[in-house]
Amino acid sequence: MSEDFQIRDRRRLDPEGNIKEEYFEKPKPEPKPKQEPPRPETSPPPSSEAEFTSLLMNLSTMAYSAMGLLPNSKKVNLKDARYIIDIIGVLEEKTKGNLTPEEENTLKSLLYELRMNYARLTEKARPK
Repeated sequence: MSEDFQIRDRRRLDPEGNIKEEYFEKPKPEPKPKQEPPRPETSPPPSSEAEFTSLLMNLSTMAYSAMGLLPNSKKVNLKDARYIIDIIGVLEEKTKGNLTPEEENTLKSLLYELRMNYARLTEKARPK
């Protein structure tokens, strides 16, 4: 036989049934916690006051457009205008006591302006 030939016992257990030392599991290093990539700098999220005011402005723009009071208004639809004004009125009732003074003033003045414009337009539309 040749001297290069070797036989290795690859069994995990020795003759007594114990795990051979070379097969003991080495403790695995704990995985490093994943670090989130840095986020790009963004502006802070809008405050609830800004969101509420934005909602009011969007609704009022829709109402003014329905009343035909904006330069890009397609046609006058007083029924839609009345509906949107009523929605803003519902917001006034449902948010009573939960608004900042600025929000409350914005809501009241906006609703007043919308109602006055609506009244003026319906007065013109009435047959005499």
